[in-house]
Amino acid sequence: MRRPLHRTGLTRSAHPDPAPALLRGALAALGLLLPAAAVTEARAQTVSPPVVEYRERARGSFQLLNGSLFPLTVVLDVRGFEVTDRGDVIESPLDTGRIHVRLAAQSFRIPPRGSYTVFYEARADSLPAWFTIVSALSGARTDNGLNLRILLPHVVYLNQKQWLRKQEVVVRRLELDRAARKARVELENLGPNLGRVLDLRVAAGAGSQQPAAAFPLFPHGVRWAEVPWEHPEPPARVVVRFAKFTLDTTLTAVAAAPPPGGDGTGHGSPADATGPAH
Repeated sequence: MRRPLHRTGLTRSAHPDPAPALLRGALAALGLLLPAAAVTEARAQTVSPPVVEYRERARGSFQLLNGSLFPLTVVLDVRGFEVTDRGDVIESPLDTGRIHVRLAAQSFRIPPRGSYTVFYEARADSLPAWFTIVSALSGARTDNGLNLRILLPHVVYLNQKQWLRKQEVVVRRLELDRAARKARVELENLGPNLGRVLDLRVAAGAGSQQPAAAFPLFPHGVRWAEVPWEHPEPPARVVVRFAKFTLDTTLTAVAAAPPPGGDGTGHGSPADATGPAH
């Protein structure tokens, strides 16, 4: 029997998840193909918030802002994604047999200097689950008349009711790349629950670095985090903060190893892989 669904709390996350990474990738592609004016025009369109989290079920919304002087036509598409152990996002088809998303509108227009709020509902037959609502905006033009098509993703996580537990997370490895002046930490999630690293720091004696950006740690997944390391002595301590607990581990740093082979996905292989971020 399907369990009744109910609305629970919403958390808006300000961190580099797939949506900003996808946007950066799209702008990078534009930069390869288009003049600077085109990239500037693309940045005039925004989605807010880019990433949200719900517990169990979503009844949410996001806002699209058209900062250009042109009316824009918007078409929405719901897609799945996977994240590799190095933080790269791989787009995949939405698992419609398990994840059910209903949009209030599939397409619409936004006037110049205007905005539009998209409402949606989502649930999943099993948790956790994640997907992205991609807004394809067309109608913007550069100064020389070149038409642009801009993709803005809104990433949604449907978290399980249970929080990730301390005993489910292991700090596997601490690496030091002297040439790149970076330290790398390997984490593994041994359990079935989705969690989020809110803060990760490495330290050596009195020296420490800025924390790594927050990121999700997927069920039964491996994830590498990277921070700059300028100190002459190697790091020897890793502190990882989650919502309900903190890991404080002493490790011996080893020389950085080359990236592993294979697809590198931290939580299973996508059914059909292409390539966006977080």
